[in-house]
Parts: sequence; C-alpha cells; structure tokens
Amino acid sequence: REKLIKPMPEIYSLLLDRYHLKPEECVFMDDTMVNVEAARRAGIHAFRFENQEQAKAELAKLGV
Repeated sequence: REKLIKPMPEIYSLLLDRYHLKPEECVFMDDTMVNVEAARRAGIHAFRFENQEQAKAELAKLGV
C-alpha cells in the first residue's frame, strides 16, 4: 500500500510518524543486517536476530 520496503529510510520515518513514536523508545529486530543498520540510522535501537535466546538477551539489555 505504501510502496516502501526495508531498508528504505522512508519506511522507518513513516512508522514513527504514523504512530507518533519516539525512535529512542523503539526496538527493531531483523535477521538482515542492512535492515538493522537502516533502523539504527533512523535512531531506533536495533539488533540482528539470530535466535530466541540471543533476542531475549538483547531485549533485556534494553530493559524490555
């Protein structure tokens, strides 16, 4: 519908604006590093998903 895909910077801006989110309060995880890097450039906490245990640990580091 929006004709945007990851890692286009506009997709992150659209989500943040549409839902009135503060990037520093958001967490993004993806299995593709280029998408993670794009989210980080948007100011979003982001990490590459490897497995459930690793994801839980990353989220715990962020207080989630």
